[in-house]
Amino acid sequence: MRNLLSLFVFLLMACFTLKPNQKVKQGICGTVLLKQGNQMPGPGRAIANGQPVIREIVIYKLTNISEVKNSNGIFSAIKTAWVAKTTSNAKGWFEVALPAGQYSVFIIEKEGLYANYFNGKGSINPVEVLPDSLTHKDIYISNKAVF
Repeated sequence: MRNLLSLFVFLLMACFTLKPNQKVKQGICGTVLLKQGNQMPGPGRAIANGQPVIREIVIYKLTNISEVKNSNGIFSAIKTAWVAKTTSNAKGWFEVALPAGQYSVFIIEKEGLYANYFNGKGSINPVEVLPDSLTHKDIYISNKAVF
């Protein structure tokens, strides 16, 4: 019986230690953070970084503001190609494998697709993935915050 128990423990440990590494080697990773309420700095008040949240994240080819329908930061009718979808975990962390290229990152909210960052060329929440590289991109959901 003791040998059987030892064999069982050994096999159980082997199952957990022999799992392949599933970490993304090329693509986008980051944290999804929710900011709500009063975010104004004040005496004795630190600015909060945001609360990690579980959200679905969708990736499109690089999208310009002229290629979407926009309603106060909620987007629809995106004319560029959909590329990938992933979900952040309870700590807000997400990873998605992507080929090298330029992308726009959106969060799925009940009202539609959300993004709140633009570059000087009108690209929505742009991210560039380089070959053999993981690009870090934290995403802040702040449409219910006051600054």
